[in-house]
Amino acid sequence: MSFIKSRKHAAMPTSFTSSASSHSVASAALLALTLPLGAWAQTQTADSAETALPVVRAKAKAVVENEFKAEAASSPKFVKPLLDTPQTVTVINRELIQQQGTASLSEALRNTPGITFTLGENGNTNTGDTVFMRGFDASANIFVDGVRDLGGITRDTFNVESVEVVKGPSGADNGRGSPNGFINMVSKKPQLRDFAEGSAQVSSGSRVRVSADLNKKLDLGLPGAALRLNVFSDRGNVQGRDVLERNRWGVAPSLTLGLGTATRATLSYLHVDQDAIPDGGIPGVGLMGWTNQLIFKDLAGANAKPPVGGVLATSIKAVERSNFYGSKDDFDNTQADMLTLLLEHDFAPGTSLRNISRFGRTQQDLNLTNTIISSTPGNWSIIGDAAKPAAWTVGRGRLGRDQRNQILANQTSLNSAFTIAGFKNNISTGVELTHEKQNTAGFAYVNTAGDRANLYAPSVNDKFAPLTRNGASTAGETTTAAAFLFDTLDITERWQLSAGLRAERFRSEYTSIPATSTPAVAASALVNSDTLLSGKLGLLFKPSENGSVYLSYATSQKPPGSDNFALSSATPSSDTGAVSINAPNLKPQQANNLELGTKWDLLDRQLLLTAALFRSQNENELARAGSATGEVTQYGKKTVKGLELGAAGAVSSNLQLQAGLVWMDSKVNEAVTVVPGAVDVQTGAQLVYTPKLSFTSWVNYRVAEGLMQGLSLGGGARYTASQTTQVNNGAAPVVGIDGIPSYWVFDAMAAYEINKNLALQFNVANLADKFYLASVNSGRNRFTLGAPRSMSLALNVKY
Repeated sequence: MSFIKSRKHAAMPTSFTSSASSHSVASAALLALTLPLGAWAQTQTADSAETALPVVRAKAKAVVENEFKAEAASSPKFVKPLLDTPQTVTVINRELIQQQGTASLSEALRNTPGITFTLGENGNTNTGDTVFMRGFDASANIFVDGVRDLGGITRDTFNVESVEVVKGPSGADNGRGSPNGFINMVSKKPQLRDFAEGSAQVSSGSRVRVSADLNKKLDLGLPGAALRLNVFSDRGNVQGRDVLERNRWGVAPSLTLGLGTATRATLSYLHVDQDAIPDGGIPGVGLMGWTNQLIFKDLAGANAKPPVGGVLATSIKAVERSNFYGSKDDFDNTQADMLTLLLEHDFAPGTSLRNISRFGRTQQDLNLTNTIISSTPGNWSIIGDAAKPAAWTVGRGRLGRDQRNQILANQTSLNSAFTIAGFKNNISTGVELTHEKQNTAGFAYVNTAGDRANLYAPSVNDKFAPLTRNGASTAGETTTAAAFLFDTLDITERWQLSAGLRAERFRSEYTSIPATSTPAVAASALVNSDTLLSGKLGLLFKPSENGSVYLSYATSQKPPGSDNFALSSATPSSDTGAVSINAPNLKPQQANNLELGTKWDLLDRQLLLTAALFRSQNENELARAGSATGEVTQYGKKTVKGLELGAAGAVSSNLQLQAGLVWMDSKVNEAVTVVPGAVDVQTGAQLVYTPKLSFTSWVNYRVAEGLMQGLSLGGGARYTASQTTQVNNGAAPVVGIDGIPSYWVFDAMAAYEINKNLALQFNVANLADKFYLASVNSGRNRFTLGAPRSMSLALNVKY
């Protein structure tokens, strides 16, 4: 039987001997998505190490390349192929990114289920990749080649080989973090062959994107020298939105010496520059699920709360989705720089040493105007006569941000495979040193009546007073030293035991200087240091060579101030006694994940099917001080449990597939302290931005022969169930947008290879032009839209 060649992540060698059995595709798929009882029934008994494991197979025709299936993760800490890794891992390869016309990390993440996005806290607006995953914020858990990436930036995919999404606590892998996992972007690296690839794309919204990927073998008198250069420019408007612009460009050269030898060195640099008019969102007035408690009349020039002003009983029209409520003078200027040195040496087959050093820096200068709606009458309220909605006005606020992030990191790891007392070990051990810091400057702005905008017809030419620095600033930094050890022990041909342990010592320092207008407030300097211990444990059983069943448990910890380098005093609230969870004297939040899963390589090992039941829990999220003693008690617990299914690879010689589905049941087990006598409105509630069901898929069919040879057709469907935007168990009234409605989105692609060097590619995103909300702020009064129907045409060149 002929085999499909997979060019992504070469398969790791095994000692198994294959044996064939014949099954239909349908029965094989069913086998993979349930516990493999059928496979076990056909399995030979392994009484000795010489007994071969069977292979569960369904026949498939040969193709040249498997574009969607990855065999292994890029991190040296993952010592086994994905098939034998006791954890849910999704790999989004470069080919899939290209077929979808994807330009950013946020767009690429649409290919894994359970990912949502947030807009910001109340009047603030987030920028960059603000990711929620499995019920918790993952924005601080984004990595590039295994090193944490900092800053509120929009990450482009022009220099990305693949995106790896690892689910579950990652304390043993990366140190501090949330219970949901992490995202790792794998960079392109030089190769020992000459090639040149480029793309010129025009899209809706007058967007033009040009990119190039050039690789050249070099004759420097040194073996294995190669240079690779990736560049891009992406300029244009935002489809369906007035005024908004997003302009980015970047360059990423890399040089490798020693390719094909035992010792290799790669020096790489990345620079990305963004100049955009940012989006502060759209008022949620009139949306389905909107409650109008925040609408006020103007009574003889004075604002009044209901019932004096009265709540509007009639339906309220939604605003146009193209409306822009900011200023044409708003800007988001961001620069990101990253310098990396990677050194690798192979001592012997199966034993290698790896060291990566990274200096990274991002800086963001932001001026942003957005609407703010509040239950307090004043500039923030919607004001107008109930009978004249065309004259209603909405208040606007202005946000300034001057933020600088920097990281200096060094990681050393030793990987080795050896046998002791008849047991094969695959270990990865090493040390990590990092220093991260963030500096921000404060801004002041005084609102006036002239800042208000007509709710339904805002002017794009409104002028605002400039934002001014108010003397306030914050500086936070964290220094970490860590050691880790991972080992996978092959107990028998069928059983594997995996364990990982990480110990790290950190010290965080935070300084806050108040605005010059508040001299009575003293500057504060806070310090937090601790030793964290995180681990993972997995037991894996192989019913056959191409299948596995596993049970795993993993932990992680998140100390105070981890997400934004900000520590706060432990002064309790006067009414509830609540203490900020970022107080330095508090214990870290504790997370754990229990997962039962199975993975199957089918169709001549070209299609990977996965299924996993999981239960994630996070504790110590809240703290309060006793009214009598002042003693601080930590509590608070959230749980997410669910089922995740996945498929990636070749279904036939012409058909490629990537798909995923996740069902999640989230719950607040212990909620925030309430005022004595008040009703607890949070315990038992669903977590925000956590849909119960989400699904994503993409298929690509390539015509291999006949008149239409060279034609590729692709398409995808995405579904996200409704999401709550307020932690509310039903005991409290809902204010604002009570949730994000469910939605389906369909995309399509057609590509035609004119010859071996040229191809045309046509993409349509959101075929049905579905109106849906992409994100909502925590105040539930503003939202950003999912992209409307858009089209793009690209000319792709390769030599």
